[in-house]
Amino acid sequence: MNLTSGLMSAEISGPIGWLIFDNQSKLNALSPGMYEDGLEILNAFEANPAIKVVVMRGAGRRAFISGADISSFNKHRSTPEAAAAAREAPIKFRHALINMQKPLIAMIYGYCLGGGMGMALNADMRFASTDSQFGVPAAHRGVAYAPEGLKQLIDVVGPSSAKDIMFSARRLKSDEALRIGLINRVVDAEELEKETIAYCEVLANNAPLSMRASKYFINQLGLERAERDYVRMDHMQREAEASEDFKEATRSFMEKRRPVFVGR
Repeated sequence: MNLTSGLMSAEISGPIGWLIFDNQSKLNALSPGMYEDGLEILNAFEANPAIKVVVMRGAGRRAFISGADISSFNKHRSTPEAAAAAREAPIKFRHALINMQKPLIAMIYGYCLGGGMGMALNADMRFASTDSQFGVPAAHRGVAYAPEGLKQLIDVVGPSSAKDIMFSARRLKSDEALRIGLINRVVDAEELEKETIAYCEVLANNAPLSMRASKYFINQLGLERAERDYVRMDHMQREAEASEDFKEATRSFMEKRRPVFVGR
């Protein structure tokens, strides 16, 4: 991987690929160069068959991502043309996160605000520490939040809670975030990484083709009927039915043992 920003890092631990936002002096704020490096990491993880699950996190325990690096706006968004160019890299990175075939989990310590919350919504699931905080300060910044990001928020928490978050610009503590469905689990900070790894290991032992199909189908079912790719969904079903993993699942059931899946 050719990472150039100095603000992103990648680690591989067994079947888990770790994508790390590492801008700790600014509470991991999203700064220029991070999106390009993030895309480089994602592409490498997607191409590596040994990686079964990807976890994105912020470096340290103070923040997942505190938002966008506002101090960079004057330099990188000084004209409409520059602003348009600055938006292109985040859009590419977001699409790569959403369309990643492998399960993607956001592990969240501390602040998860603005663009950080938007980044977390790109994950399939969100596990957070008890001291985490969530919010979108758009109403405090005079910003019209992008419709694509709002659609993700609505899909997760519903229209009423989304309006509350956006209108008030307040910060939600972890217990409320869990109650409205913004996050999937709340864990003590000392146990969060351990529990996230344990969950990832469960997924790593499951059939990759099955999980890949479930992720794609669920995402497709969130689209209007006319936008869904029924041909691809049918192909993925047929592929799973004809796979070695399907045969292995049947054999292991009859032999009363744990299946060993190979992803084909």
